[in-house]
Amino acid sequence: MSQTTSELQNGALQKNAWPLKEIFGLSLLTSPLLSESKALTHAFTTRLGGKSADPLQWFNLGRHWATDESRQDASVNRSKLCSALSLNFNRLIVPGQVHSTRIAWVSEPESAPDIDGVATVTPDTPILLHYADCVPIIIFERELSAVCVLHAGWKGTAGGIATKGVSLLNQVLGSSASNMVAAVGPAIGPCCYPVEAEVADRLAVSVSNAEGLISFEQGKPHPDLKAINAMQLLEAGVAAVDVSSFCTACNPELFYSHRQSAGKTGRQGAIAGIRTVD
Repeated sequence: MSQTTSELQNGALQKNAWPLKEIFGLSLLTSPLLSESKALTHAFTTRLGGKSADPLQWFNLGRHWATDESRQDASVNRSKLCSALSLNFNRLIVPGQVHSTRIAWVSEPESAPDIDGVATVTPDTPILLHYADCVPIIIFERELSAVCVLHAGWKGTAGGIATKGVSLLNQVLGSSASNMVAAVGPAIGPCCYPVEAEVADRLAVSVSNAEGLISFEQGKPHPDLKAINAMQLLEAGVAAVDVSSFCTACNPELFYSHRQSAGKTGRQGAIAGIRTVD
């Protein structure tokens, strides 16, 4: 039975406290909903656990900083993350993100420039995307064990990248959204995200009903990017969406935040991989 508009809104707006786990010296978050499946390994990283130099301290995964030292350090951190989660670093896929709505379907490790989402049904092929306020999304197809990891900034959100992720899984696998669950990870909250009216308008039309998803403070719109992406997923028919309560800008000791740091910061990640279940 389809959900009412009110039920969809409540589901999109609900924020959940996720457990922070220490794994091999790394502080990682996991979605309780995604953790129910033995066929999926996933984590949302924090800035804790590494040795990256200022201003990228401490567990930077991005190679955006223009020094050889920082780029090498990011590669070491990526390897450390894979080891902590028993994922194959040699098959890790890390796309070149550009705030688009393009999503690549992959079966083998390959270069993936100029995209903001990767999907696969292939075991032992982990996917890592980077964030510093933008919204991390992991969609998992439970019956066929497929995963899609997305990077949703405001442009990607306005373009419906979450909806497109669901559609890609449907098209390639012949699946149904009702077989899917999703997690929306730590990202900037409406508390710290005033935008211009034009941006808010573009975000509002990415869902059927944006009521309650954009608040106003002193006449300035404050969109809830996590809730808007969750609404896109729920409207597409995804069975359940687990949304993290963490705002990255409110917690600079735990997360990188582009807005809070005026752009001088590192990148946390969302990583997911299909594993073979005996």
